Amino acid sequence: MKRDFSYWEHKHFWGHKTHIIAGSGITGITSAIYLARLKPQARILVLEQGMMPSGASTKNAGFACFGSTSEILEDLKYKSENEVFGLVEKRFKGLTALRGLLSDTQLSYQHSGGFEIFLDSETESYEYCLGSLGYLNAELVNAIGKQAYRDAEAEIKATGFNGVKHMLVNDEEGMLDTGLMMKNLIMLAQSLGVQIHTGVEVLGYTEEPDTVTVHTNFGALQCRALLVATNGFARNILPQLDVQPCRAQVLITKPIDGLSINGCFHHDRGYNYFRNVDGRLLLGGGRHIDMDAENTDVQETTKTIQDYLESLLRTVILPGKAFEIEHRWSGTMGMGKSKDVIVKKLSDRVACAVRFGGMGVALGSYIGNEAAVMISDL
Repeated sequence: MKRDFSYWEHKHFWGHKTHIIAGSGITGITSAIYLARLKPQARILVLEQGMMPSGASTKNAGFACFGSTSEILEDLKYKSENEVFGLVEKRFKGLTALRGLLSDTQLSYQHSGGFEIFLDSETESYEYCLGSLGYLNAELVNAIGKQAYRDAEAEIKATGFNGVKHMLVNDEEGMLDTGLMMKNLIMLAQSLGVQIHTGVEVLGYTEEPDTVTVHTNFGALQCRALLVATNGFARNILPQLDVQPCRAQVLITKPIDGLSINGCFHHDRGYNYFRNVDGRLLLGGGRHIDMDAENTDVQETTKTIQDYLESLLRTVILPGKAFEIEHRWSGTMGMGKSKDVIVKKLSDRVACAVRFGGMGVALGSYIGNEAAVMISDL
């Protein structure tokens, strides 16, 4: 039997909205914030299929990064300089925008630098990256107005790593508390009158000349314009888009006495990443060792990836230290043939902002503003 809303629900909760946003992650919520500021009279409804942002926004590692040296050089093999450094510029501007929406205290932001480690067996990759620092910094000056990359080999000893022979650093990167960030973004959106409902899955939509009917697992809603900001789950609503859901697995240890690792760390073109969180070691990645299996939106952890991550902990990151794993989890990212974000109008009343390539923290606020402007007049 078809479900529908009551008269009272329509009157006080679901009455005709000007804008509906599917997805309450960083991009969906910041889109709502910017839209509410642009159009104070707008009646904005954000729908989230989970009990909280269910993709990667509350499941990521809390890296405020825009690309390690090896990752950017890898991208340059397949994309032009304008494309690669244009995206770097957007990531940097996105982090600046995020820190404009919330204070560093509200983000628990630490300007720690982003370190990239190279194992003994990766000397050739290090030398290539080291030799490219001048070029990368010159391009960064054009893109973000400053240099960022430098050699950090002298800082390796203090980390206690095993088998790490070389290290570079991006001085413009940092880290934050993902959960605190989303909590405060949601509170900011609600203070502007944005209505947010969780547990509501958008199943599809139909368009008429003046309205969009949004079909959900609870019934149909109407609005003037719809923004799809579900990133890794985008193809459930927009199957025509090149958005591949990709799983990112993470683990975190129990507190470790005397943990000397400070800052956020990258390894192997950004596929592996780790940091100190509240005296615990958080480690994520490993997707590249089982890529086909990780191209999924199933949020589970697997023995293959988790064993790989634990091996990195034992042999490289925490050699000789006792540790216990406290939590394991996974999130869903949106990837594609291109790393460019898809932010565009799909029709007169429907738009999307999806496919962040694992850089949602950096890009989300920048794209959220762009999406808000795009749908403000729909």
